[in-house]
Amino acid sequence: MTDPVDFRFFTSLQKVLANDDSVDTACRDAVDRALATGAPDDLRNARELVHALPTEVRNRILARVHAAMASDISAIWEMMPNASAAKRPN
Repeated sequence: MTDPVDFRFFTSLQKVLANDDSVDTACRDAVDRALATGAPDDLRNARELVHALPTEVRNRILARVHAAMASDISAIWEMMPNASAAKRPN
């Protein structure tokens, strides 16, 4: 997995799925595998299984993932073009 956004997305997705009993084991396992291997086929398979979830479930899950990613200030900071890892405000 070379894209840090993919890693953050699947990590957030894994955490959300761990707290949601409405998602089947195959989907959870696919996300775990995608994180473990980072292989393109595993990433695609996990995305396809998430996309195949019932609309209401998928929307609820992805809303939680989005909220987690949007509130991760470290991820936001790292994506700023002029951010310095050594110097942070406050």
